[in-house]
Amino acid sequence: MAQNEEISPSKVAEIVLDNVIDYCNNDYEGSGTSFDCFVDHNPDQFYEFIDLFEPGLSDEELEAIGNPDTFWDEVKKEYEKLWKKTLIHDIARFLRNDLKVLYEAIAYNDLLLTDSCRAKRLKAYEELLNEFKDAIRRALQERKPLTELELRDWYKKMGEAVYGYKNYNYNYYKYFKEVVYDLNFYDMLDDNGRLEVLSKLLNNYIGEILNEIKRKLSELEPKVLTNSQ
Repeated sequence: MAQNEEISPSKVAEIVLDNVIDYCNNDYEGSGTSFDCFVDHNPDQFYEFIDLFEPGLSDEELEAIGNPDTFWDEVKKEYEKLWKKTLIHDIARFLRNDLKVLYEAIAYNDLLLTDSCRAKRLKAYEELLNEFKDAIRRALQERKPLTELELRDWYKKMGEAVYGYKNYNYNYYKYFKEVVYDLNFYDMLDDNGRLEVLSKLLNNYIGEILNEIKRKLSELEPKVLTNSQ
């Protein structure tokens, strides 16, 4: 650590987390994704990997921390807070990306879909996304998070509306495979963590996608009217 920088458990935990993320994003050579790597470096494994990712404290700094066992126990607690916060943020972002993929599959598919078809599917997606938003709002009000299976069902219905009912093509398969992968991580969370993910989806992401749908529909509908005349 830099000279005169405060040696606190929270600061050390930040550095450990940054080192773990950097390793997983750039140097990880194991099986799975960089996020799998991050999940593997969970707080339960802290004392198994800390020697590789601690910030390289000098002898003087080590002497200044007092009881090493107590200090590293505190670092572990702070690391757990930061790791869970990052985990929840990323899972919410992944689930948002899955919703964004559905929008883009219609909005930018002008080669295979007519304007009329794109407008129709966007409206169907918009309706389901609003229903999904309402289901999340109820779950948050009742403090009872949607289960992994309930979320899977919502994403399945929205995917079918976008890609076409009974049209289980490669794009739908690829989309739903990613949804299942992301929801496996959601299923790892406790109820509070799941509620945080749902809150982020509701307050940060779904409205953004609904606004994009409205903008695209405002572009498509005049074209549909012109072509129908």
